[in-house]
Amino acid sequence: MSRGLRAAAGVSVLLLTTALAGPTAAAAAETQAGGPTPPTLTSPWLNQGPGHGRDTPLAAVGLCRSAPFNTTVAYAPTTDVNAIVNDPVNDSGSSNLGCRSPQNETAIAVDPTNPNHLIAAANDYRVCCNSTGLHDASGWSYASFDGGTTWTNVQTPGLTVQTGGTGVFQQFDAAGDPALAIGPDGTAYYANIVFNRSRPATGIAVSVSHDGGLTWDAPNMVTYLQSANFFHDKELIAAGPDGKVVVTWTRFDQTGSPIVYAFSDNHGQSWNRAGSKVSDPSHPFNQGSFPQFASDGTLYVAYEGASPTAGFTTDATVIARSTDDGHTFTNVEVGRVFDDLDCFPVFNGRQVLSNEHWRLNSFPSFSVDPITGRLAVVWADNEGVGTCGQGGTTFVGTTSAQVKLVTGAWGALSAPTRITPGAGDKAYPAVAIRNGKIAVSYYTRDYAATHNPAICNLTAGPGAGFVVVPTPVSTCLDYAARVSTDGFATERRLTSEASNPHVEFADGAFIGDYTQIVIGTNGVAHAAWTDFRGRPGVTSANQDVYVASFAV
Repeated sequence: MSRGLRAAAGVSVLLLTTALAGPTAAAAAETQAGGPTPPTLTSPWLNQGPGHGRDTPLAAVGLCRSAPFNTTVAYAPTTDVNAIVNDPVNDSGSSNLGCRSPQNETAIAVDPTNPNHLIAAANDYRVCCNSTGLHDASGWSYASFDGGTTWTNVQTPGLTVQTGGTGVFQQFDAAGDPALAIGPDGTAYYANIVFNRSRPATGIAVSVSHDGGLTWDAPNMVTYLQSANFFHDKELIAAGPDGKVVVTWTRFDQTGSPIVYAFSDNHGQSWNRAGSKVSDPSHPFNQGSFPQFASDGTLYVAYEGASPTAGFTTDATVIARSTDDGHTFTNVEVGRVFDDLDCFPVFNGRQVLSNEHWRLNSFPSFSVDPITGRLAVVWADNEGVGTCGQGGTTFVGTTSAQVKLVTGAWGALSAPTRITPGAGDKAYPAVAIRNGKIAVSYYTRDYAATHNPAICNLTAGPGAGFVVVPTPVSTCLDYAARVSTDGFATERRLTSEASNPHVEFADGAFIGDYTQIVIGTNGVAHAAWTDFRGRPGVTSANQDVYVASFAV
């Protein structure tokens, strides 16, 4: 086995920055073939600042500390919808000191009983202080009852000691990896990983709302442990018929990283089979699971796994299917993922796009059509670019990551098809399918020719003190979408202006690990992403949750 897992220091704690194979998740190091297995694992968030492991010194900070990003006029006024209200100023740590609090890693769900009712969520760093004295992520959600025009911000109570946690929840000082689902009866579910920055306490928690996300019940602990030999990461949640709810996640231990799940048949009030496996024995190294129920109750889970067909040296997108509420699964690889060691450049030990600092992954986004039962899964990789996939250990070239789609009925899925043309990088794609129509959204660099160099040709860099470093090309990102109704031929730009992703966290190395899109019963799609403009004219530039809606 020639690949390993790299530990990440943010709220989303483990990255698929290269192929997944490797026997452990030893923090801050890659485990190569033939190396010894460490006696314990170290949860990668331990003793590290939120978002990045180096919150100090001043040499590693975000652009929000400097002009023009520390003003309210860095970006033009916009009609794009910002879901964040009353963002406070960060008063702890180094990297974001004096900046508005960030929100990243966006989730969104649409109510199947009311297409104008939406709930979004994100890692939200408004609350101070964790065990290292810093603002840290806590579970916030944002509810809209007018189709995404206005949003009410709600702190989910009881997940951490800072937010009123009691009992076992007093063990935790951070909550992240937000995931949402709304069941057929309108009941809303919000899943988080909960963990501690100073000791190996980790769990998966689910909160339930019966009023559309305006209030949340006390969280229910799905699984919990306090051991250096195991930790949980990257959970997602799905709600099906008859009160069925499932949470899937990756369990890291000394032998691998299986995808596991817990099941509830009473609207999330109690959980069974916590830790039962979704992935099969032939896929021992996995990450990025995404569960979905079909309307007939069939459970599907997409994830990325190191492929045994190539001796665990390459990755594949895998879909698992269960027709008996998760008691048994059939696992099928549906496409090769080109995220090998020679597929992307590396910054601070993480794979990135050319000229970027924020960490990258190739996790799948997944959706099941509630009308037809058809599946749709997307991911982004760098196939055919530079040295990617040639068996080397480093990347040579300029990245051009693109979105691939697999779709169809179970047993008749298509081959992976690239649906984004051009050379501009695409990242963190999301997919939704309804009544045969597919919407795909993603970050893009397609509009670099229109970017403002005074804003976009800058990054944060190392030095004796905080340094703003000019870049020869734009580092700014837009967010865009394509739909199947025209064969994905037309790109719809959802952002009115590109923004610089290096605005927050040390070296600008964390923007969250995913985005999301959903389609309501009225055929309107709603995409949610991390934007870097803040609220132009009102707040300085920072990471906020932006939402756009459009007819498919």
